[in-house]
Amino acid sequence: MKRKVKGLQRILKVRDTQKKLKESALAKAGNQCAILEQNANRIRNLQNETLSGVEAIDADMLSARMELSERLVDAERSIEASMETARQDFAHAERQNLAARTTYEGTEKLLNSNLQKARKSEIFKNDIRHNILYNIGNNKRKDRRDDW
Repeated sequence: MKRKVKGLQRILKVRDTQKKLKESALAKAGNQCAILEQNANRIRNLQNETLSGVEAIDADMLSARMELSERLVDAERSIEASMETARQDFAHAERQNLAARTTYEGTEKLLNSNLQKARKSEIFKNDIRHNILYNIGNNKRKDRRDDW
C-alpha cells in the first residue's frame, strides 16, 4: 500500500506541474487577447481622428489622408482576424486548464482516499497485534487455572 501511495504522490506532483503550466498558458492567451483589443481600439480611434478633421488644404493632403484611412481599414481587418485566432487559442487554453485541474483534483482525491485506507489498515493491524498479544497472555492464564 505504501508503494501505491508513493506512486500516487509522484503522479500528483506531475499533475500539479501540468496544472501550473496550463494556468500560465491561459494567462498568456488572455494577455494576448487584451493586447489585441487595445490595438484594435487604438486603430479605431486613429481612424476616427483621421476622418473627423477633413480639411482639403490641397490635393496631396487629401490623398495622404485617404491612403492612411485605407491602410487603417486593412489593419483593422487583420487585427480582427488575429483577435479571432487569439480568442480561439484562449478558449482552447481554458479547456485544457479545466481538464488539468479536473485531473489534478481527481488524483488528489484518489491519493487522499488511499492515505485514509492505509492509515485505517495500519491502525487495524496495530489493534489486532495488541489484541493478539493480550489474548495470548489471557489464554496462558486460563491454561494455568485449568491445570489446578
